[in-house]
Amino acid sequence: MRKAIGAFATVAIFVLGINSSAAAFEGGGKKPSEAPTVAVGQHYTGQLNNHQNDANYGSSAEVAFWRLPPVSTRDVVTVDWHSVPSTRYPGEFPVCMTLVQGIDDFSWGSVFEHRDYCDNDGPVYELSGSGTAHTQITIQETSTNSTYLEFYAYANQTESDRYETYPYDFTVQPVLHYLGLAFQPVEKVSANGVVKATATLANGQPAPDGLTFGLTVTWRDGGVASYTATSSGGVVSFQLALPETAYNKNASFVVFHPAANDYQEVVAPKQTVRIATPVAPPPSACELAEGRALVLSRQYKRLRHNARHARGLSKRRLSHRARRAKRRLASARREVAGLCA
Repeated sequence: MRKAIGAFATVAIFVLGINSSAAAFEGGGKKPSEAPTVAVGQHYTGQLNNHQNDANYGSSAEVAFWRLPPVSTRDVVTVDWHSVPSTRYPGEFPVCMTLVQGIDDFSWGSVFEHRDYCDNDGPVYELSGSGTAHTQITIQETSTNSTYLEFYAYANQTESDRYETYPYDFTVQPVLHYLGLAFQPVEKVSANGVVKATATLANGQPAPDGLTFGLTVTWRDGGVASYTATSSGGVVSFQLALPETAYNKNASFVVFHPAANDYQEVVAPKQTVRIATPVAPPPSACELAEGRALVLSRQYKRLRHNARHARGLSKRRLSHRARRAKRRLASARREVAGLCA
C-alpha cells in the first residue's frame, strides 16, 4: 500500500507556532541539531501526532530526527521498529521512517519535500501489516555526523475530535560493512591444490585479516565438499582435499562470507573448474633434513671404512675427511631433532 504525503509546500517552513498540544511529541529532535545520537543495540521510544499546529514541516507533517553513528558507503543499517495502528483507521500504520544524509537545520526541509511516498519498499518505509518492521537500508555516502533516521507522521488535522497520538519504538542493529569478494579464476586445479579469493572493502582496500570465508565445491553424481579459510592481506586461500570421485570432473566453486563479524553476507560468482588428479606434495622440511642426514651417514661410514684399510698419507687424508663428515652428520642430526620433534 502506498500513502501519498499530500501537497507539501514548495519551500519548507520548518517550525510553525507550536501550542500546548506539542507535548505529545516525544523522543528524537524537532530538527537535526537537536537529534540525539543513537547507540547500536539500544531500544528507543517516541511518539508523534497528527495535529497541524505541531507540524515542523510546513503544515503537513511532524518529523522526529535521530542521529546515527558514523557510517561508510555501502554499509547496511538494519532498523527493527514498531508502531500501533491508527485508532481512526485500524488497518493503517501512520508512522513512516526514512534515512537521510548531509542535511542540517536549514536544508532538511528541501530534502524532505521530495519524500513523496511511504511504502514497504522505501526509501520511505511504512510498517508492515503485522505492526512490526525489519528494515535494511544501504548507505549511499560516508558520513561521520550527518546521517539521520527520520520518523514522521502526517500532521494536518485541525479538529480536536480527529486528533491522534502515534507511539513508536526502534532499535538499530550493528552496522554491517560492505565486502567485495572475487574468486581468482583458474581453469584446472589439483584435487589437493590451493584456490584463492580476494576480499576488499567498499573503498577498495583489503579486507581485515582473520575474517572467515567458506568454499563449497560440487560435482556431478551428488559430490560436495566444504572448506573454510581466513583472510590475510585481503587474500583467502583454501587448501583442497577432494576425494577420488571428483578426479577429472568439472566442479562448481562458490566462495562466500556469511553476515558476521560486522560485515555483510557476500557470495562470489560461481566458477567451473576442472579437477585434476592429486599432485604429490613437496617434501617437508623434516623430510629434507632426514634425507641430508642419511646421505651424510652413508658418506661417513664409507670414509671411515676406507680409512681403516688405507696406509700412510692416504690413511691420514681419509681419516681427516671422515672426521669432517662426522661433524657434518652431527649437525644434520641436530637439525632433524629440531624439525621433526
